[in-house]
Amino acid sequence: MPISFAQFRVTLYAPLVSTALLVTGCATLPPPTAELSAAQQAVMRAEAVDADQYAPEALQQAQTALQQAQAAFTRGKNDDARGAAVEASASGDMARVRSEAARVRAEYQQRFDEVATLQARLHQEVAQTGGVPLDIAVAGASDEQKLQALDADPRLNPFAQFERLQARQAVAALATVKRRDLNAALTLAQRRVEVAGLAARVEATRREIERLERERSELLVEASRRDADKARAETEKLRLQAQLDAEEAARQQAQAEQAQQQEEVRAARAREEALARKEAELVSGAKLPPMQATDQGNVFTFSGAAFASGKAQLTKAAAASVKALGLYVNALPGRTAQVVGHTDSQGDAAANQNLSEQRAQQVRAGLVAAGLKRDRVTARGAGSAEPVADNTTAAGRAKNRRVEVVVQNNL
Repeated sequence: MPISFAQFRVTLYAPLVSTALLVTGCATLPPPTAELSAAQQAVMRAEAVDADQYAPEALQQAQTALQQAQAAFTRGKNDDARGAAVEASASGDMARVRSEAARVRAEYQQRFDEVATLQARLHQEVAQTGGVPLDIAVAGASDEQKLQALDADPRLNPFAQFERLQARQAVAALATVKRRDLNAALTLAQRRVEVAGLAARVEATRREIERLERERSELLVEASRRDADKARAETEKLRLQAQLDAEEAARQQAQAEQAQQQEEVRAARAREEALARKEAELVSGAKLPPMQATDQGNVFTFSGAAFASGKAQLTKAAAASVKALGLYVNALPGRTAQVVGHTDSQGDAAANQNLSEQRAQQVRAGLVAAGLKRDRVTARGAGSAEPVADNTTAAGRAKNRRVEVVVQNNL
């Protein structure tokens, strides 16, 4: 929920008033509702900047003190509640500024690296870091001396006015604090001085980040200008080159258009073949035989297992596959098929030649029976003259016993 202006005023000034009241030992203090509200807001602000990641110990102290303050208030122990709430506020502020310091250091380094990268890209002298304002030391033996040094440092003086006001209030209160409360007051003053110093360094670093951001923007503008100049020069170079190469460009364009047309034709053929295959297999109820694309056309191969051993008769499955192939070729206008029978080298050469011719004719007859016109399919036997594998092995001979159907594109 957003903090209202009234809540903000309470949050802002409650810690200051509480510190003064506590250390002076006023006997008529009001209920510590303002202090509790301030403590809650301090813890919430710390949690909002990921203090659980960057300052877990301080955040845990603040949360614990807040719980103790709330418990004491519930029991009616207002003094204990007030003291714990003041401690929670200081610890919450400490967790917040420590977390902000860690985050702002990373942001500073990122901006510095971006500027350095742009300077190197533009061939400028890369600036060396003069140190992060977070690392400015605040000297002083006592808390009061540290505050004086903080006020005197022109690099930090403009920043963290409210945190320094809290710190001065806590240090000034030490002069009137009761002896029994001295340790707690010293701890509070030390913490408030540390918060003030770190908050000032955080704000100084943010101011430096803003400067780096402006420098980065200027470098980006310069880089963009140089890129534009380079692009214009390159464009002019390309224009002159284009004039010199006009004829070559036209020739290449014509070749590209021709290649595109050829590619479109190939794609159309592929779609046509895919559709023809699908329809053929659906109608026949069988799959086409294995196919390999070659320069001569698509080669469909029936292995020796498509025939009875030593016979030209097709098996039932092979006959269905031949029918599917016939339907496929018939669906492709302008395509012809050449059937070539092959055997291995075992046995009599004349017998092998005769068997290869019979098997080729048997496949041709199956293609014609599927609807392919006779003048679109031829058949021949090659015997064992065209092996594709080694005839000295059983595996090689099995590969050589085959019938190939070469579907040629005559368009």
